[in-house]
Amino acid sequence: MEYLTTVHDKLEKINEDSIEYIDLFEHPEYIYGTINFASSRTDFSKFPKKSQMEMEEFGGSAVKEMGDFHNGASGTRLRFKTNSKWVIFKVQLRRKWGYKKLVNWNAMGFDIYEVSDDGQYSHVGVFGPKDGENVFAERIKVPNNGQVCIFLPNYNTIQEFLVGLENGSSFETFDYPVEKRLPVLFYGNSVTQGAAASRSSNAFPNVVSKKLNRDIINLSVSSGCRGNENIADTIGKINCHSIIIDYTRNAASLSEFKKMYEPFYKRIRMYHPDKTIVLMTSTSYNQKNFYKKLDKHVIEVYKKAVERGENTKLLHQTELFDEKDYDLVSVDESHYIDWAMFRIADKICELIE
Repeated sequence: MEYLTTVHDKLEKINEDSIEYIDLFEHPEYIYGTINFASSRTDFSKFPKKSQMEMEEFGGSAVKEMGDFHNGASGTRLRFKTNSKWVIFKVQLRRKWGYKKLVNWNAMGFDIYEVSDDGQYSHVGVFGPKDGENVFAERIKVPNNGQVCIFLPNYNTIQEFLVGLENGSSFETFDYPVEKRLPVLFYGNSVTQGAAASRSSNAFPNVVSKKLNRDIINLSVSSGCRGNENIADTIGKINCHSIIIDYTRNAASLSEFKKMYEPFYKRIRMYHPDKTIVLMTSTSYNQKNFYKKLDKHVIEVYKKAVERGENTKLLHQTELFDEKDYDLVSVDESHYIDWAMFRIADKICELIE
């Protein structure tokens, strides 16, 4: 890796004379998992301005983290096919530092996979900057079949993104199979955003994408999952395969949660009368009493939906693990390590397929 002042700096370790660069912000067709609100450029923003402003009523971390992460890259992927033997990336991230609960391969990591013709993913490697650096270049060797999927950072914003190819090389879009292009849509909290997987691809929404070789959209923002009406409208307007709602953890109180949760679900259901919607209970494994009350309400909403004949399913997260294993589930009381991420992803795949 080479650290730079700007992405336009000439590299010292690699000869760039035969390299041609493409600005990926000018080519949104290569980036999957974005919504692109009326933009011809790559736009990582998860919500329109009105939805972002709704956080002001909640104050504190909800406002701060929506500001930090509404345009974060969590859940997005760069996919391409090329006959270039090597590819150079020049990247500028907004944030220079990692997070207490995350390793940098997740927060700032670019996680690389080769994808076979039959949709199997083989891990190639991961790259990202060290703490204190946010502008860098990295060269990777392209897999033999030239089909690459890179899971982008879960806890950072990409400000500049260039890809350099050998002169005369092809650089094509690499779409999902036709039957897998409708995305699974995720809405949740910091865990759904990706905390605390070891690499960006191991967040459970991304694991679902790998397992099913299907597109996803991850609208999760740490501390910003509050069940707002405008966010329900945003979700409602996205044509999708299924919807996963992981909304309990950010509720400030039981009364607030009861006020918000069922109307939020019903508003989404109004837009998507036939889609599979999975309601997830809490991820908390220590602070149980409060979250058990939230879970009780989730289960009540689920049962009423089933009684109305709606295509709604329940994922009770703590029931996937034995209580004696709780110390292996997360880095604290709730933020999943890889093992738990894969268990959750397996269950989601079972429910939506």
